[in-house]
Amino acid sequence: MSMKFFRKICFVATLFLFALPMVAATIDGGGKIEKKVWQDSDPNKENYFNNRRALVGPGCMINSLFDGVEVVSGTKDLQNLCNDDLDDYATIPALVGATVVASPIISVKDNQHYYAGGTEAGFVICAKSNVSILTLDLANFYKIQFLKDGETVGDLQPISTGNSVTGLGLSLLTIPGSDQVNKLYTATAPGNFDEIKLVQCGVDAKVLSAINIKYAFVGKAREYTITNNKENGISKYAEEQGRKTFTLDAQGLKPTHTFGDLLNYDNLIDEDLKNSFTVSAVLKVGSSLPVTVVAKPSDGKEAFPAGTEVGFKYNSTTVLDLAVGDGATLVLFDKDNKEIDSYPISGKVLGLNVIKASKDGEVVLRAPKDFSAVKLVFPGVLDLKLGADKVNYAFVRMAPDAASHHCPINATSSRDVSGSVNQFQLQHNKNVEVKWTVQSYPEGAADVEVVPTSGLVSNLSLPGKYVFRATAADGCYEETTLNYAPTYIPEEHGVDILVNKEGEKPKYVLSDKFGGSLIQIFDGIMNRSAILTPSLNDFTYRDPGVSLVDNVGLVGIKTADGSNFADGLNGNTRAFNGKMKVGFVVSAKATGLDANVLNLYNIKLYNKGKEVTGDVTTHWDAISAGLIGKEETRKMCLNVEVPAGCVFDEVVLYRSGVLSADLSQLNIYYAYVADAEADNATTNPIYGAQVVSTNNTNASIDFANTKMVQVANIGNGYNELSNLIDDSMDTYLTLPLGVNLGGATISVNMGKVIDKGQQLVMVTRKLALGLGVSLGEGLKLTTYLNNEKQEELTNWKVLGADVIGSKGDSYAVLNPTKSFDQVRITPVDVVSALKNIQIKGFALRTDMNDDGTLNGDDLLVLDEDKTLTVTKSYKNARMLLHRTFTKSNVGAKGWNSIILPVDMTAAQVKQAFGDGVQMAKFDCLENNWIKFSTVVVAGEDVVLHRNTPYIIYPTKEPGNYSYTIGGVTKIFDDHVYVANGINYDDQTSNLTHTVNGTGMTYTGSYSNPTAVSKNSYMFSKGNLVHTNKDHTVKAYRCWLKEDAPSGKMLMFSLDGNGLDGTTGIQVIEENKQNTNTGIYNLGGVRMNTNNVDKLPKGVYVVNNKVVVKK
Repeated sequence: MSMKFFRKICFVATLFLFALPMVAATIDGGGKIEKKVWQDSDPNKENYFNNRRALVGPGCMINSLFDGVEVVSGTKDLQNLCNDDLDDYATIPALVGATVVASPIISVKDNQHYYAGGTEAGFVICAKSNVSILTLDLANFYKIQFLKDGETVGDLQPISTGNSVTGLGLSLLTIPGSDQVNKLYTATAPGNFDEIKLVQCGVDAKVLSAINIKYAFVGKAREYTITNNKENGISKYAEEQGRKTFTLDAQGLKPTHTFGDLLNYDNLIDEDLKNSFTVSAVLKVGSSLPVTVVAKPSDGKEAFPAGTEVGFKYNSTTVLDLAVGDGATLVLFDKDNKEIDSYPISGKVLGLNVIKASKDGEVVLRAPKDFSAVKLVFPGVLDLKLGADKVNYAFVRMAPDAASHHCPINATSSRDVSGSVNQFQLQHNKNVEVKWTVQSYPEGAADVEVVPTSGLVSNLSLPGKYVFRATAADGCYEETTLNYAPTYIPEEHGVDILVNKEGEKPKYVLSDKFGGSLIQIFDGIMNRSAILTPSLNDFTYRDPGVSLVDNVGLVGIKTADGSNFADGLNGNTRAFNGKMKVGFVVSAKATGLDANVLNLYNIKLYNKGKEVTGDVTTHWDAISAGLIGKEETRKMCLNVEVPAGCVFDEVVLYRSGVLSADLSQLNIYYAYVADAEADNATTNPIYGAQVVSTNNTNASIDFANTKMVQVANIGNGYNELSNLIDDSMDTYLTLPLGVNLGGATISVNMGKVIDKGQQLVMVTRKLALGLGVSLGEGLKLTTYLNNEKQEELTNWKVLGADVIGSKGDSYAVLNPTKSFDQVRITPVDVVSALKNIQIKGFALRTDMNDDGTLNGDDLLVLDEDKTLTVTKSYKNARMLLHRTFTKSNVGAKGWNSIILPVDMTAAQVKQAFGDGVQMAKFDCLENNWIKFSTVVVAGEDVVLHRNTPYIIYPTKEPGNYSYTIGGVTKIFDDHVYVANGINYDDQTSNLTHTVNGTGMTYTGSYSNPTAVSKNSYMFSKGNLVHTNKDHTVKAYRCWLKEDAPSGKMLMFSLDGNGLDGTTGIQVIEENKQNTNTGIYNLGGVRMNTNNVDKLPKGVYVVNNKVVVKK
């Protein structure tokens, strides 16, 4: 029994199917980059890092904020948490509703590295020295959760303040010039991780104030004592930091010896860290004895860099009794023993840095400048107990390294460039000074150059990849690859497009059964042969005026020799051995479509005229999406999956349901067969696209412009923000939609400048919006360049989602008209049909046509319905001429006027208008004859000169064409002529051009409309009409007019031949209503007979037409 196996059809949108950018896979990797596991425990093992890493820079980001708990207002400055400035901070409000179990506050993720289990990690908290959170028992109220790839690693880990070289782990770090004090919240990872989350457990009055977080970190800080200790002293510092040898000295009041000072300070710098110097050995009113430690490098540089934490370990009972505001003072000196500055440490901080049981303590300062010596004094001590206060040694703690660093160069994203241009303007962040250089180019294209300061590329010539580098002052760089004049061969990507090639024996023919057989083809389809032409923008279409019956074929294709479509066709080496996708690329208005659209069409396969039986799987998953015009017409592919081994030689698109008004115009472009198991345009909607990610484009979340609000229907706060900019399209971020969002916004830095010639694709997870609901109603996207607003886009069109309710991923496409480097996603108030949306990420596509040519810049469009306004120069462009040529009254092709703003060779004229095309130019008016002479359309030279009026006799039937420029797509229904390799310069300064002949002028115009006064001669329906009233004409037309009206009847001559020649052009009078049917001579005298045969030789006017009697 024959199985009607295509009752439902896969209606899938296509991002201009098979039109793929050529850059992603080879330029930026395109795939997911493997993250290595880093460790700081064994320098002999791979991926060892020897210093604490601050999780800052473009590879690190806030990944979650709260988790649905009640949030107190006050969250601000989130952008500070992962930026390069380790001094600023983000403010996080306390969680009043936190539970004893766990209430997550915030997490930070490293998108580029994993870290080994056993590694320390945590957060740097800052607060004023008198804030109660500094004295809080952290273990009772905060814990740290480790995660890897979004999954928890072990249980919540208790907080500690970590161990240090002093063995105390109590350091409160004082920051000069600030009233803030740093405190560490540290935990040890139970397993490998890439994310740490701070969790609040329970509520205490002391934690109800906001918490300030400077940054997250991983690993131990690299610490050294400024002593001669062999394990961690100055020699170890010199070795590990790449410095030459050091010598140490210890003094009292200053770095050099003070006259009269007989004390021995060597215990401060000797090898034994238990030795000490007593600063209260002598009773002294006003201060303790000062101690100064000096490091003298042999390389002549300062001993320690700015940002280094420097301090002393001491033992004291007195410090615990110091009043707030008293305390210690640290003084820094440079290598020339000059004082840099003195820095007071509050008594409150000093007291918190002492262990009460042992009386051991630390005093620590972060050095604002490079230094070589440090002094400690307790200036406010009035009642020191003799021998009770001792200093052991000084130490330094290296500033943390950044986990990632990259200057925000934001160079132009890698992309395809049309061969119609030889220059290209590269862009970058204007706030970062860069130098552009050429890195590589195709063989033979060494003339290419780039202006170092501006990024202007010139002398692009040969097709291929050109690589340019933008380098910042610190050595950071980004590279941009321009894939110049790319071509796309579908067969190389697992797709056969079923069209015939010019000059070759046809491989395919149309299905030709119009009834009375198993195959019934509807005869109301116009321009049917267009489906087989190599112009993939030409199309066949249904005549809207003819109604369709059920179960009728719209168009079909079969192999010319009866061979199997799955085999190599007529010498085509490709053969499909596995499952296949067979379908048609079409366009139709999308308004009002829903899942029932699958009942409107089906595809049937035949072999030798009989319907094929077998198992067939239909697909609901969208493979891509796109726009074809302001009318919301979209290009789609209708396909079915065919099992391996299926033999068929004919494919027919059927109509199986009742068409709605919006589907009355169905354009069918071409058919295809594809490998269903290969990665190609029919199976992967972003095949060849460049994923926007940290690794590919240096993408990041811009928290300065990200606004988060608590929304009831999301239920879990903002989790997995990194999923927006990772390399995977399997992960997603849930974004709330609906009312009362309060301006919630997610801002994404692209990391590159995206040019207007690229499409931005948003991938969403299982999005089903329902009938009549547009994603643009619920989601607004605003683009920015250098933080300046560019455009607001809401014209998201999701085919396969809002159209058919796809069960798979959905793909929304935007065609921006302006360059941008940032997008901000803002949910807006919408109907209840739109709730949460799960966004998997973004990708960039080059705006390329189906035939492998780039959209926009390489298309010179000359439209008779519009005045010529093109000011841009083109090189080797494709010209689309939309010009309606009239035919003679008997339906035959005829002569028409033409004027074009471009030069065309004979080959280009033949390409556009047919191999048998004829052309002629105006010579003069002589003896009442309007004389033209033939232009020979042959050779290699220009035969049609720009701005010159001609007449032309085309032999090629015009086609249809769809094209996109600036994000707007237009369809020309018929009357389109195409030529390639056209050059154009701005011709808009003069829209009218003339050729003067004796007594007559031939005028052409590029304006629509153009006024033509009466008594002119205009070509129409193969004749030359002498007008008796004013007219208007469209662009790219010409007319003749006598310089001084003669009142005589004029005749037309081509190459000296008149009415008996081959032109068939007659001069006729417009709208003469002669009731007299007599015959007149050219002087207007009526002849005495109505029979031309009885007249002598001459020229006469018969029924308003000129007749020659021989």
